[in-house]
Amino acid sequence: MNRRDFIAISIASASTIGFTKQTEAQVNTSFDPVKDWGFRPIVPLDEPAAAAPTGTKPPRHGEIATAFRLLYSAPRNESPIGVARYFEGLPDKNEEGQKYSQEWPLNGRANPLIVGFFSSTFSVPSLGDQTSWCAAFLNFCLLVTGRQTTGSAQSGSFRNTVYYPETNNPSPGDIVVFTKTGPDGAKGFGHVAFYLADDGQTIELLGGNQVGSTGTTGAITKTRLKYKSDDLEFLSFRAVV
Repeated sequence: MNRRDFIAISIASASTIGFTKQTEAQVNTSFDPVKDWGFRPIVPLDEPAAAAPTGTKPPRHGEIATAFRLLYSAPRNESPIGVARYFEGLPDKNEEGQKYSQEWPLNGRANPLIVGFFSSTFSVPSLGDQTSWCAAFLNFCLLVTGRQTTGSAQSGSFRNTVYYPETNNPSPGDIVVFTKTGPDGAKGFGHVAFYLADDGQTIELLGGNQVGSTGTTGAITKTRLKYKSDDLEFLSFRAVV
């Protein structure tokens, strides 16, 4: 994908939640933002890991502008985990003091930076920043460094991808794939993030839609997950080459 296409897709993705009611003279009512931009609907949103439908109200124009500045400023000559660290360390906040690196408060405006990550999956997040976004974030980090994406916002898309072969000796920056326990795992639900380290019992991760110590419903942050818990089970490491 060239930079022009990337910009066009990003604009479509991040701005779909920002449309306000307009007169017919202001907008082409025959335009379909999903079909005409080449987007496809996101995967079914019955994933248990998805939060309640909050953070879906339109962001302000200034917030969208800030989000695009932050997206376009992501380092192109870094490794994918380097891009993740860039987003993790963002100091930027909106007027209410809400950080762009995490989901915004319940029943509020959707964080347009998080919505923008879905540009790498060609899908529209219908629940705003509360749509499960771990795979969208990972794919965005891969995309801006010139690597192949899975083209999907579902974490299960990383389970068998030929672009990132399975490995038993992960290095920091490789991909960790978890599956949901129970029948939801067979539907492709789970979690993906970048590998940092492990102690044989837990794996330290850097990724999106993680809570860590942030106290939010989801953020770009570090966390530790057990190899197997009541909700998630480790599936594989995938090498980022």
